Amino acid sequence: MVVFSVRLIAARAAMVSVVLVSLAACDSARSDTVANSEQAMAAAADSSAVQDRVSDSLRIADSVRVADSTAAAGFAPDDTTLAARLSRRVPRPDSVRALYVNAWASGSRSRMDNLIRIADETEINAFIIDIKESDTYLSYKGTKIPLALEIGADGRPATTWLPALVDTLIAHGIYPIARIVVFKDRMLAEKKPELAIRHQNGSVWKDNKGGPWVNPYDKRVWDYNIAIAREALEMGFSELQWDYVRFPDVTNSARAVMRYPGANDVSREDNIRDFIVYSKEKLADLNVPVTADVFGLVTHLEGDVAIGQNWEKIISVADVVLPMTYPSHYAPGLYGLAKPISSPYEIIRFSMADAVERTEYIRDSANATVGEVMPWLEAMSIRGAQYGAAALREQIQGTYDAGLKSWALWNPGSKYAEFEDAFRPAGGGLSAIEKSGWTKPDWTLPRSRLSTLIRKREAAAAKRVADSARRADSLAGKLAPTPPSPAP
Repeated sequence: MVVFSVRLIAARAAMVSVVLVSLAACDSARSDTVANSEQAMAAAADSSAVQDRVSDSLRIADSVRVADSTAAAGFAPDDTTLAARLSRRVPRPDSVRALYVNAWASGSRSRMDNLIRIADETEINAFIIDIKESDTYLSYKGTKIPLALEIGADGRPATTWLPALVDTLIAHGIYPIARIVVFKDRMLAEKKPELAIRHQNGSVWKDNKGGPWVNPYDKRVWDYNIAIAREALEMGFSELQWDYVRFPDVTNSARAVMRYPGANDVSREDNIRDFIVYSKEKLADLNVPVTADVFGLVTHLEGDVAIGQNWEKIISVADVVLPMTYPSHYAPGLYGLAKPISSPYEIIRFSMADAVERTEYIRDSANATVGEVMPWLEAMSIRGAQYGAAALREQIQGTYDAGLKSWALWNPGSKYAEFEDAFRPAGGGLSAIEKSGWTKPDWTLPRSRLSTLIRKREAAAAKRVADSARRADSLAGKLAPTPPSPAP
């Protein structure tokens, strides 16, 4: 059994039981798929039941490992200062291979016991853990943010032991990433309508599910989310991930009635870029990567996809950009694939080739610093496709064949049992699915199907080369000596 640490002060060790309320089916934040609410409630109940079974002697073991790392950094083992906590953070792996962990899973010791086992035994080396989801509730207990307390965002903590969990992950060398949903914030918009997107008639605008969103232009919204990020990062999280860092994805007719107080003619894509820059500035003292999730189609389409996510602008400011490249979310015919959901390898290769080439163009043409590309891969069965270890390994291989080295797995219920055979052992070697005879696809990417933006740039480059050759030929003709006239 994985042993779980507690903070080195008694206040952290003294866990208190809480009444866990029923919850609606959780928003997947990616695909509009919904995790089963009964599973979430079971996870919550499991958290409370297992809590009493964890002995003090087992808790101490991981605390000792954390204390040793603190001492090695030059701090006393019982030092609980911010500097000491930050010194214990797990450094970013050269290749991040992450599992998504929803808030309710993070609150369950038995669930975390199993997920940590996976990380200990396989190539998985990072967890992306919910801090604030799109229902506004903070996943953790004890926030001191006035606005969060005022609107009741602290009213349903899915975990009461998040700081201790972070210590445990540190002890196991697992890189913890804090995921925070930004602009899809129902409760904040309801409780503080002055912070919401407005309808042209003056009311609060709502999406097709009846949910309001906060105004992406309002810096009070920016500061609220940055305050949440700071609390999480000060627990010892090593990285910050912004999700729903975008405008609502709606029809043109719905978009026509939406109003954004304070926009001041700033474009959607510039506003999203500015938020990322602003958040990095405000959190610079914590020295962590600030990353952003984007729609998968953002790597392929020009512009901002009508949600403020422009690939060139985001990759220029975020430390890592994570396109949500789920094969189930690509329409038939895209990339020339009749059924993208049945072509997981090809979708990842195409989408990541688009991302890599567009990123390299920004880096080389402008001599600019750019972020790392790290795709979200699909670890779930949905829309008639039965994905297992083989389909997942295809996506991972597609990532590598596109020249990338990091990836994250999305499963809304944080259940990965059927995908474990896709993971390579922690010590190296082949995965179980590879040993069983699976081999990487033998496939050549057709460049003619890449983003029109890439093809336009290639055509423009080819034209420049041709024009240069014609000019050289013309100049050579003018400079060539005139042949002598024939003798009479």
